[in-house]
Amino acid sequence: MSIRLFSTETGKKEELSPRLPGRVSMYVCGPTVYDSCHIGHARPAVVFDTIRRHLEYSGLIVTFISNITDIDDKLIGRSSELGVPWRILARRHQDEYERDMAALGVGSPTIRPRATEHIDDMLALISGLLEKGHAYSTRGGVWFEVATFKDYGRLSGRSRDDENTEHRVERDPDKRNPQDFALWKAAKPGEPSWDSPWGPGRPGWHIECSAMAGKYCDFQLDIHGGGADLAFPHHENELAQSEAFSGRRFVRHWLHNGFITVGRDGEEAEDSGEKMGKSRNNAFWLRDAFRLASPAALRLWILGTHYRMPLLYRPEFLRQAENSLERIHNCLEESARAVEAVPPGPAPAEGLAAEAARAESRFRAALDDDFNTPLALAAVHDGVGRINAGLRQRLPGEQIRGAREILLVQLEILGLPRERPARAADGAPGLVNLLLALRGEARRDRNFTLSDRIRGGLAGLGVEIRDRGGESTWAWK
Repeated sequence: MSIRLFSTETGKKEELSPRLPGRVSMYVCGPTVYDSCHIGHARPAVVFDTIRRHLEYSGLIVTFISNITDIDDKLIGRSSELGVPWRILARRHQDEYERDMAALGVGSPTIRPRATEHIDDMLALISGLLEKGHAYSTRGGVWFEVATFKDYGRLSGRSRDDENTEHRVERDPDKRNPQDFALWKAAKPGEPSWDSPWGPGRPGWHIECSAMAGKYCDFQLDIHGGGADLAFPHHENELAQSEAFSGRRFVRHWLHNGFITVGRDGEEAEDSGEKMGKSRNNAFWLRDAFRLASPAALRLWILGTHYRMPLLYRPEFLRQAENSLERIHNCLEESARAVEAVPPGPAPAEGLAAEAARAESRFRAALDDDFNTPLALAAVHDGVGRINAGLRQRLPGEQIRGAREILLVQLEILGLPRERPARAADGAPGLVNLLLALRGEARRDRNFTLSDRIRGGLAGLGVEIRDRGGESTWAWK
């Protein structure tokens, strides 16, 4: 079956058609490293890592590029606020980002370019746009002239005359049109800058990705991805400046993942939350999520919703994902014991092995159809159920082994660990036991208000207390 994906540009599913047979070039916008990561950063990383894995398991050679924006207004502002040199702050948060992504099972990209390492490439691109009449310079810097690119708005559906196209563009009294966007910003006192033909300055936000895609993929990408918030203006501007410079189609397939929303108390609908973001002061930091659940459970939760759909966040959803992951690993451990004495060899072509093979076909078909991870996970859970049933029926080890091997491959494609991960709170039993002892003292003193508060607080952290015969024990929910 061919791989079909939903293109933001055309608004419909289309067959993946790489420029070079058997090879896929894929560029995904990485983070601006001015602060720690929240779970909104985790979603595109997990989504496009899973897409990459499926493409590679389908036999394609993938060149995966994901950049680091290590110079921009936010980073400069944060550096000034904290009194930390901007280079040190950027490196600190890049290292933190890479540690967090590794914990989530996100593989390293083929190329991880940093913006500040490609200033010369940006200068060459800007010079070319000026020569071709698509840019002009002012006292404030160099600007891309939107009116010179007739297809502006092709990706996002916004026209040059749409008043909303002024979103996140810089103000300058010398600009020819409010929609024109910065390619190069003239230096301001106290800010980092580089020499250029137009005076000291620094690159605009959009130019870096075009320059790096140009350097590594000759301005011709098969897939360009990122969050839905990047479709406009960032990706629209990337498309315009790249095609204006090269005269070639920049991207064959544009993919964008949906937002993460934060739910409100008492509301269950997926559209009941508001978009998560640092500017909205409702971001949930990855470091806090890793205390609630293992990174593997967080990845499972993300994959449980189709990448284009909004993803509603609630802490209890992470704990539910942890429980689902535990069921998978229980199955793997029990099935491993059942097949220990079974010599390697082809699995039988009937019974449980045949059922697992059919589930594997459903799994691959789901991912071939616009990377439908919820359906793929349904096939995984179905396989787990069938293996568990086979174990209860004491089926021959050859049958169990064949189904188990299929399950292991599925987990690898989804980026989920084969081994049971440490639970987020595995380091906390001592604290839980201490609270349990304090609760016991409160109960003996008939301070039931405090006892109930401790019980309720632990329940909110995923700890279930069981009272039997005057003794209390606890377990993770």
